[in-house]
Amino acid sequence: MICCLLTTPLAGCSRNDGGSAAAAEALQVVVKTLPAVPHAGQKAEFVVSVLEQGRPVQEAGISLYLEMQDMDHGEHVVTLHEAKPGEYRGKGSFPMAGEWVAHVRVERERGTESANAKLVVSD
Repeated sequence: MICCLLTTPLAGCSRNDGGSAAAAEALQVVVKTLPAVPHAGQKAEFVVSVLEQGRPVQEAGISLYLEMQDMDHGEHVVTLHEAKPGEYRGKGSFPMAGEWVAHVRVERERGTESANAKLVVSD
């Protein structure tokens, strides 16, 4: 499994909707796909790992929204479920090859934090 979306602290490109700034700086999100390079029209598995100060974030509401960067193909939602502490998995597909933006939203009692990452989908 190769990380192809996001390996950056959430604070680097986040919007904090109620959480503290310190919490946002400590939150790290990594998104991986299987296959490592997704193909248009085929299912891909998304594995989203969420850590806070090196510890798995458990029982959070993790949402993944996919949008094509340069064309309007609507927003594709990938439903994620916690597979193990701090790891959330789900399957989704891309209708077309090209550049996409993945929006990861982390919802917890203290607020919602989000991050965006770019992804290239092949034919």
